[in-house]
Amino acid sequence: MRVSLVQIDGKYPNLALMKLSSYHKAQGDIVGLNLGTPDLIYVSCIFSQNLPQAQGVGLYYPQAEVRVGGPALGVPNHIPEYAEHLMPDYSLYGVDYSSGYTQRGCPNACPFCIVPKLEGPFKEYAEVQEFHHPDHRKIVLYDNNFIASTLYQKKLKYINENGLKVNFNQGLDARLTTETVAGELADTKVYNFHFNHRTYHFAWDLMKNSDKITEGLQNMINAGVSHRNLMVYVLVGFNTTHKQDWYRVQTLIKMGMDPFVMKYNMRKDDQFLNHLARWCNQPVIRKTCDFADYSRLSPALRVEVEAL
Repeated sequence: MRVSLVQIDGKYPNLALMKLSSYHKAQGDIVGLNLGTPDLIYVSCIFSQNLPQAQGVGLYYPQAEVRVGGPALGVPNHIPEYAEHLMPDYSLYGVDYSSGYTQRGCPNACPFCIVPKLEGPFKEYAEVQEFHHPDHRKIVLYDNNFIASTLYQKKLKYINENGLKVNFNQGLDARLTTETVAGELADTKVYNFHFNHRTYHFAWDLMKNSDKITEGLQNMINAGVSHRNLMVYVLVGFNTTHKQDWYRVQTLIKMGMDPFVMKYNMRKDDQFLNHLARWCNQPVIRKTCDFADYSRLSPALRVEVEAL
């Protein structure tokens, strides 16, 4: 059988498709990305706006069975259990790192997040060694809240004892970063996705968590992590005011960190948030130009900024 794997969107190599590739290759099938004249097609789609494109793939191959999956469907859907826990076929994309989940779901159930809907309640899922290829010295973890696990120390032990560099792709929870946790993370080789810079990703989404978040971030600094290795995503446009958005950005800058403004649903209808994101997310501009001066082309916006 000829099996075609189609990745409609997403900038990272698709983990589900790599697992399906492992399964079908073990069955003796011919497998490839966008394979011609297929008998079976798996289509992965992340963003809902691309779902029509994903559902239209079968029109070009009327003889093939087409299976569409991914977060774009908006309902829980997973690859078959017989493929879920296989070592991913990293050769499909030619990557030199391993990737996977050690846990699914998240205990926070944040109102803006789709994870609880798609993955259900928090649960342990797999050990790191299930998807860590022995030839790889780098690993990407897609866990939604790594340090919420009671087994996080066991997982860190495996990572550190094997000399692995790790990217916590979905970030870490600053509210859980006690002095002990911060010290353990500081002793771990944590990198960005490209593994070319030591980076710990956190998020500051809701104002009610302000004290715990700043305390957790300060614990990281006290543990010896450089300010420039801490990046904090700031959610705006969900349930915060412009003043609260500015407060969070300024607080992080004063702590010596790089905030990164994330607009809820990529909204473009708020001029203040558009300017704040462009100014904040470009460090060269942010470090050489005050926000009030950056916003001077809009008199009304400048008045609001100067009043913050």
